[in-house]
Amino acid sequence: MATKPPRDSELEAILEKVRQVRNFDFRNYKRATLQRRIERRMQATRCRSRTAYLALLERDPAEVSTLVSSMLIKLTCFFRDREVWQALEQSVAELARKRPDGELRIWSAGCATGEEAYSLAIIAAEALGPSYPGVELKVFGTDVDEDAIATARRGIYSPEQLENVSPERLARFFVRTGNSYTVRKELRRAVVFGVNNLVSDAPVSRIDIILCRNVFIYLDAELQKRVLARFQFALRREGLMVLGRSELIPFAARLFRPTDLARRIYRKDCQAEVTSTTQDRLPAEPAALPRFTEPSRDFERSFLRNLLDSHPFPHIATDNDDTVTLWSRAAARLWNRTENEMLGKKLATLGLTGLGGDLLVEQSQRVRSGSSEREVADGTIEVPSGGPITLRVQVVPLRDASGERQGLLYITRDITHLRGVEQSLRAAQDELKALQLRMQSSTEELRAANEELETTNEELQSANEELQTTNEELQSTNEELETTNEELQSANSELDATNRELAHRTLELDALAFCQRTIIRTLSAAVLVLDGEGRITTWNLAAERLLGLTERETVGQLLWSLHVPALKRALLLKLRRHLQENRSLRLEHIPYQLPHGGKGSATLVATPLVSDTQALGSIILFEDTTRSTALQEENQRLQERLKA
Repeated sequence: MATKPPRDSELEAILEKVRQVRNFDFRNYKRATLQRRIERRMQATRCRSRTAYLALLERDPAEVSTLVSSMLIKLTCFFRDREVWQALEQSVAELARKRPDGELRIWSAGCATGEEAYSLAIIAAEALGPSYPGVELKVFGTDVDEDAIATARRGIYSPEQLENVSPERLARFFVRTGNSYTVRKELRRAVVFGVNNLVSDAPVSRIDIILCRNVFIYLDAELQKRVLARFQFALRREGLMVLGRSELIPFAARLFRPTDLARRIYRKDCQAEVTSTTQDRLPAEPAALPRFTEPSRDFERSFLRNLLDSHPFPHIATDNDDTVTLWSRAAARLWNRTENEMLGKKLATLGLTGLGGDLLVEQSQRVRSGSSEREVADGTIEVPSGGPITLRVQVVPLRDASGERQGLLYITRDITHLRGVEQSLRAAQDELKALQLRMQSSTEELRAANEELETTNEELQSANEELQTTNEELQSTNEELETTNEELQSANSELDATNRELAHRTLELDALAFCQRTIIRTLSAAVLVLDGEGRITTWNLAAERLLGLTERETVGQLLWSLHVPALKRALLLKLRRHLQENRSLRLEHIPYQLPHGGKGSATLVATPLVSDTQALGSIILFEDTTRSTALQEENQRLQERLKA
């Protein structure tokens, strides 16, 4: 037997994280679709691996919501696939004629942002006549995405979203508000929107038409069967179910009768419903059975217990909490468990073969809540002494003398013989069909060939629908890329404006720097500017003249490593120490050798450049005072002569 491929542990961890944070269970959705959605989010968040993306989900719950929104595809529009809507218009008109005074109930399951729900309301209002729509029409639109439902409730759409709506319908059912259209109040009151999970939540009941398109393509076979069973329960007799063109589900033929397979329109199989609920026509069990855990008179209790133990059908009774309160003798024989082992335990936890999970949970809950008076389910049990036994289990409410529900009563019957008769009948029908096939002529062969061609055409249509879905996803991606491109263009415009402003500032700074450099170069005093490490960044013309080195020889060099004739080594060390300690230094009458060979005198001023305790560098002024010193000495000699 073929085994299922092993599941990706990292993918399962991501799905478990989504289930814990948002209570969305995607574990039974098709893995290929989920992987594409997760990889798209990984690219958007720049996560190179699923491990990194899982870590992002752990620290950012908002990303979990974004991932859920991307998984729930909301590609829809008004009157999508015109051929399907033409067939629906005829079906709705037929229902309106058959039930002129009754309520028409329609369900748009997986309605996304509401376009299909409003489309159903429009064709139903047209079928009901000019007085549309009154209390006789109710359209239910459900989806698991709360944001999409909020958009649907507003009922505001752009002209692009309404391009499939005819001008007559646009004028009758919509009101223009600015650049958009709003659904009229009369039509809006007929549509009820709500959040509903088709897999886990209770379905809407007493429905005439269910429209659920392009939802099943994301579910695996198990979830498809579960949702189809809920739809079968929700529909009234002769109710219609419409699926997407790409959703050809073999299991649907077991619960519904195809009426237009090309457009995926099915009708509820009433014959299957009758055979599955045969016991509904039998006389009801006495409703006055007492609760077996409550005290009563010994005679009545003994009589009722003997009566049930004498019955060949197994009986099981539970209270309102699903705790077993009665285990008949026939039940003990069937499941080989004594009464003492079963009393006081939860029935759903006992794992009894033949009692399915749907019967013990969903169907029992409907009887317990009062929404159904009787539920029936079939099951199979293996008996060691013989072959398998087919059981039909009926669940009814257990009431006291006043009619109040005290629990549930499970009545089990052996329908193995009935199933054998049904199988024999099927075999006889198969033989009859085989005889009919042998009697058919070349016309039948041509019909078979025609059916094969139709099947091939349907498969091609299904593949075309899948390609259309992929195209819609690509269109959605293209729209996202266009939006991103617009944002980048806007950012580029802002950057251009910033660049122009920076260029203007650069010109101003260049002019200021040129002015500053010109001023520094024309000063009569030597100007040396050092950076934080002591490297020379500025060396003006006066420095070249007084210190004997050119600008090309000094700029970029460490001052402490240069041989400057005017600056002795001891003076440089003292200057370096003061500047490293961010202290100023002023020295006057420094003797030095003039470039032309004479002796001169100078004043040196060194000032550190500090900004908020951070040393940016320093500036050194070296001014020649030879002439002023000589004048002072001459002046002093003259004064001394005058005094003499």
